[in-house]
Amino acid sequence: MPSRILDTRTGNGAPKAKVGKAGLVELQVAGRGGVPAGARSAVLNVTATEPDAVSYLTVWPAGQGRPDASSLNTSPGLTVPNLVITKLGTGGVVDLFNAFGTVHVIADVVGWFD
Repeated sequence: MPSRILDTRTGNGAPKAKVGKAGLVELQVAGRGGVPAGARSAVLNVTATEPDAVSYLTVWPAGQGRPDASSLNTSPGLTVPNLVITKLGTGGVVDLFNAFGTVHVIADVVGWFD
């Protein structure tokens, strides 16, 4: 069963605010939502909602360089989810980057790997 570990609409896992242009969320995954401290990767359903610009979100392991590929793309008026499999970075954290405008971001854990 999915477990919500990030919702910027409510302040769960990050401040209660939209993620701004070139905004970064550092999300603690290990130790939350049923993901054990020793997990190496996680399966997340990441959702962008209430965007005010055409944009994209990128998810990657904390402590590594941001990849050039997007994890999901969105436009004003759309709520867009996408399943993302990512390694966990330093301290069991992943980074989420929003390119343009502002957007609320939601992440649900749906699995993990050792």
